[in-house]
Amino acid sequence: MNSPSVGELLQDASREVRSIMWEVTALDGPALGAAWPAFAAQARDALAAMPLNDPATRLLIERAAGPRPRPNQWGRPVDAEPDPHLVRAGQALAAVADLLKRHATPPRSLEARHDADLARQRIAECLLVGSHATTLGLLEHASRLQTPRAGFAFDRPEKRLAVNGANKAQSRRLASDLATFETHIAHHLARQPGREPRQASLDIDLDRLAQAVAQWEVTALRVLHAQPPSVRDLAGIAHTEQALLVHTLVLLNASARVSAIDSGDLDRQIRPRLEATQAAWGDVATSWPAQMSTSAPPSIAGVEASAQLHRALGEITRNGNAWASPTQLAERVYLPEVVVLLRDVVEASGSRAERFAELPAELSRAGHLHAPARLLAAMERHTNGRESETESAVRTTDVANRRIVAVQPEQTTAATATARHLRRQLTSLSAALETLTLGRESLAVVGSESSAQAEVREVQLAGSALARVHRDRLAPTHEAKAVRSPGRRF
Repeated sequence: MNSPSVGELLQDASREVRSIMWEVTALDGPALGAAWPAFAAQARDALAAMPLNDPATRLLIERAAGPRPRPNQWGRPVDAEPDPHLVRAGQALAAVADLLKRHATPPRSLEARHDADLARQRIAECLLVGSHATTLGLLEHASRLQTPRAGFAFDRPEKRLAVNGANKAQSRRLASDLATFETHIAHHLARQPGREPRQASLDIDLDRLAQAVAQWEVTALRVLHAQPPSVRDLAGIAHTEQALLVHTLVLLNASARVSAIDSGDLDRQIRPRLEATQAAWGDVATSWPAQMSTSAPPSIAGVEASAQLHRALGEITRNGNAWASPTQLAERVYLPEVVVLLRDVVEASGSRAERFAELPAELSRAGHLHAPARLLAAMERHTNGRESETESAVRTTDVANRRIVAVQPEQTTAATATARHLRRQLTSLSAALETLTLGRESLAVVGSESSAQAEVREVQLAGSALARVHRDRLAPTHEAKAVRSPGRRF
């Protein structure tokens, strides 16, 4: 009798994990939580058995082991009957690992490398769907549980008792760990394995960067206006905005080195404000610590939009593991055009900063924001610089018992002040960027074009500017200065 191949086994595993989401009834959180540790270990073995894993895959293998030390790396075992779909999917992945250990050899052809990358992708997809379904099931299970109160009887049997290892707090904790792991897998799948580095002599299509920026702005606003957003998404958006400013500074430095912009204006007005805004975005990101939580899981769309933006910027500014030189940047893109695009991006960041200033009080008033009492007490001491002489908003018993409590509006004043400071920094930076004067030199080939060719290039760029995303402010004048248009994107 013929045994199934690796491809057939991976197809069976994929079908089993996806069939969990096909159930019409509510997801069985305890059953999924009981089956998850074994399923994750079997998927981890299958990934580890693949020959010649790259560093990103090895990092995913380590993360699949769980966030905690031994022996229970995914938390306390759940005393429930394991979900049969995850059990069968794990058995298929265990068979894949066995076949790979016995027969797999390093790929020697392009086709073999493609098959190996495809197998890794299928295993990671099984982990992604399995972690997503288990997260949803555990959150549904936690929402059906009620805290026991003396003198009150429960009307519905399913709300009466929690499963050992999957009570309300433990279910939410495991769901939070799985949501983080799900985000890591999404980052892993968003990358393009086997991608060859782009040669510095090739032009890079700025339309891709403009589309990535537009997608990021739309997705970030949707995430920020979700009811409620995930705390991990809030910190991720702030870190992405901070990274965007880092790339902006690299491109502005290169533009000054090749005389696309005035280096004096950059040093006097823009660089100090840009560095201060980077630090302000970092402060906003740290004002949403990972221990805080809302009921919403992280958004996969936000992770994908952030990864797409990083890839588009990295194609321009990176040269392997180092920054590209100003000459290489000038060969890849037309720097004045990039400067105008990034100036608009920085200006549009103000709407996200305004939303960050609204969120702390809004989430706390609605009761969506929760955090460990010990974290809130530590934040109060950090804000005051010493023990407060007035009564603390955090109860001593909550701190002693390590409880998760709802964040009160008065405890969010520091986060609100940090976001408002960021908004002021962005306003100052946008005003400084508006005064930036673009040089006349065409920087595509750095001196290899004649003045007539440079003028033709400028006219062509200006003529196509209206058809490009975020470039409606580039006007063709003899001084090649960017004239601000009164139109807005939103």
